Amino acid sequence: MSSNSNGNGRTRPAAPLLRRIPKKYVLAVLGALFVFDLVFYLVAIEPLGRREAEQQALLGALERQIAAKGNDAGQLQLVVSKVEKARAEGDGLLEGITLPRRTGYSTLLAELLQAASRAGIDTREGNFDVEPIEGTEDYGMISVNANFRGEYQNLVRFLNQLDRSQQFLIIDSLAATPRTDSNELQFTIRLNTLLREI
Repeated sequence: MSSNSNGNGRTRPAAPLLRRIPKKYVLAVLGALFVFDLVFYLVAIEPLGRREAEQQALLGALERQIAAKGNDAGQLQLVVSKVEKARAEGDGLLEGITLPRRTGYSTLLAELLQAASRAGIDTREGNFDVEPIEGTEDYGMISVNANFRGEYQNLVRFLNQLDRSQQFLIIDSLAATPRTDSNELQFTIRLNTLLREI
């Protein structure tokens, strides 16, 4: 480092290095640094910020989709529970309105005889017939053709007894003809009910 001497013998420190560099070079270097910073920002920082914003938007969209799918899953579980409840109620209903095959005939015959006895009508011959129900292998329909004899009031009481029966009975047809030798009617009734485990 050199020193400059003034007239009285004192030495002056050397001018700082920056003062010796021409201003145009300093400005050029500062301009180049500014351009480098600007290019670096445009090339590296701004795309990173844009990418981060895109990732945040994508993450937000995914979170909304997850929430929507969670709602859909909750709705689906609610529907499944309703379907299972309806199936259980349907099975219970079928259990209640059908007769088991092994006891169906005797249950139905006992029901008819009891209703006839309470109504005060005479029981005649009858027959049973089982038909499968189309579309199912577990259920069938039992049809009863039965003949009875009694007065009109007895017939009305008999139908009332059948209507109040604990069994699910469907009256398919009823035909009544008067007898020539008395005030009684000869009537034929066709009843249907459902059997399970056929």
